[in-house]
Amino acid sequence: MTRIRFDGTFAVLGALVGLGLLTACSGQGEDVRVTLCKDLVGELAGPPSALMWQESRIEMRRGDHLAVELGFTRAGRSLQASCTYPYDAVEENAFTAADPESAYSTSPDGVRIDGRVIRNPVLARAVEQAMLKQGRAFVEQARQGVEAAAQGLQERWNQATQPR
Repeated sequence: MTRIRFDGTFAVLGALVGLGLLTACSGQGEDVRVTLCKDLVGELAGPPSALMWQESRIEMRRGDHLAVELGFTRAGRSLQASCTYPYDAVEENAFTAADPESAYSTSPDGVRIDGRVIRNPVLARAVEQAMLKQGRAFVEQARQGVEAAAQGLQERWNQATQPR
């Protein structure tokens, strides 16, 4: 009879899957508002593959709004875009004092691309499309992480069940 050794394989697998999901959520360290703004500009000024991002910066107007300013090129032409996010905190607290950006919404109330103002309902449709794109990317990253973890587990299982 073959004996199976449990030497932490399942704990390692769980940690790898958890780490993979956290990595998929993180957006590689970019603020979620910057990522969403880029995706919105891609939807509205696209195609996204034709845009080359140059710079991004976040400007906070405490108690009013947060603006994400983007510089990019399309067909060799330099363009600017901005997305504004409303102040969304009910009250100031230790959390918003430690992370002031957390006081602002993660859904924009306005987008400006090269001087053109985008408002609802066009903005709402663009946000929906950008969120769907981000959701599909998250699911794909999670799928790849789970497949890699399953393959690693299968390899460990095969090693553990080989006769010695």
